[in-house]
Amino acid sequence: MEWGTDVTGPISPTQRATVEALLRERDLRARVRERLEMVKGAALGWEVAAIAVWCGRTEATVRRWLGAFRDGGVAALADAPRPGRPRQADTAYLTALETAVEANPRALGQGFDVWTSARLSGYLAETTGTRIAPGWLRVLLHRQRFANGRPKHSVAHLQDPAEVAACEERLRVVGEKGEGRPRPLRTPF
Repeated sequence: MEWGTDVTGPISPTQRATVEALLRERDLRARVRERLEMVKGAALGWEVAAIAVWCGRTEATVRRWLGAFRDGGVAALADAPRPGRPRQADTAYLTALETAVEANPRALGQGFDVWTSARLSGYLAETTGTRIAPGWLRVLLHRQRFANGRPKHSVAHLQDPAEVAACEERLRVVGEKGEGRPRPLRTPF
């Protein structure tokens, strides 16, 4: 059976391999995945009506996307560019963000040990010239798969190691029950 001759015309083995490889990708946009599935259905010999029922679209929509694939290949199934203001966080900004997050703030000349979104936003505004609000910066960090949260503060660096060792030894000697003396009973009033 030929890989599809309905609306798309014959599909070459190269196109079939491309469609199937794209369908295996995890981060593919849902709309593009649906269009690729339409093409695959047509290539497997499904009727346009069956594809429309399967994907919940009209037959005209299915024909439009199958025709777009016939005329322009896989690239014709992509979403059109969205109108509006261009993104401020370009590749250079994202690279600077990743470098800053992975580095110790003190190593970058900052006077603190832990990044906050406000501090990171200010630092990146100085270094890249692009100001992004701390809330949007947290969105970018999430998209880049960085985890953010509150730091755990400790006073371990302020403690004398000899005193800590002496206290731990004393606790080991007395055990969990104290020094072996019974405690006085508490009586209610």
